[in-house]
Amino acid sequence: MDGNLLFWIDIINFVIGCILFCCVLGGFFGITGILDPDNENISGKKRTVLGVLIFGTLSVLGNLIGFSNDNVLINFRDVGPIAGGLWFGPAVALGAAVMGATSRLFFGGATMFSCAIATLAAGVASALMYRMFKDKMTVRVSVMIAAILGAVHLTLVSILTPNGVAIILTPSAIGSIALVVVGVATFSASYKYFGARFRGEHLGKKDQKLSHPKVGRNKPVYNFQLRELEKKNAAKNNKNVGRSDNG
Repeated sequence: MDGNLLFWIDIINFVIGCILFCCVLGGFFGITGILDPDNENISGKKRTVLGVLIFGTLSVLGNLIGFSNDNVLINFRDVGPIAGGLWFGPAVALGAAVMGATSRLFFGGATMFSCAIATLAAGVASALMYRMFKDKMTVRVSVMIAAILGAVHLTLVSILTPNGVAIILTPSAIGSIALVVVGVATFSASYKYFGARFRGEHLGKKDQKLSHPKVGRNKPVYNFQLRELEKKNAAKNNKNVGRSDNG
């Protein structure tokens, strides 16, 4: 069989495997909620350690099952720190980034150091983005952040690597970044969908106070949306009580 055909078959299998794995992983966390900050069944420290181990391992696997082409390691290493960091916090982002960056150093190549630094940068940025968005994180925002961090990754490689501009313009380099964005998108969509499907609260038709303008009644509502609405309703009730007392 032609070598180019075998290469593209490997690429297709690799991409499909990455997408399916991210989908399953996102669905698992969405259904179980094991790493959610409001999960009272597991302590915060244990959640952090578990998150670092899982997403750090995902980052390492992104290197291990990747393969080289055009002097570039085709991989999805940055999915770990980005997805883990955006949804589960700074500690997960930084821990996964360190594991992924360290493992990248063992694969060598011209982009060894620049890619490791780019992965660390992705972890730091994801940690900051979690602080910025926190409960307001959405699938769309996570994909936009992943795309921006992909551009940052390519920029760092072009600056820190000899002949870096030529390297980042190869299909392998661009494809790796696209794969990371797709991986983060798949994980995020799966996590949010299954989280709402299996753990979201369903509102009754007569429950006017907890109907959400962006979600509507009789549809899944995320926990943070409920907390937000409960705070608004409590503030409104307190205001009404104050008016009654003044009257």
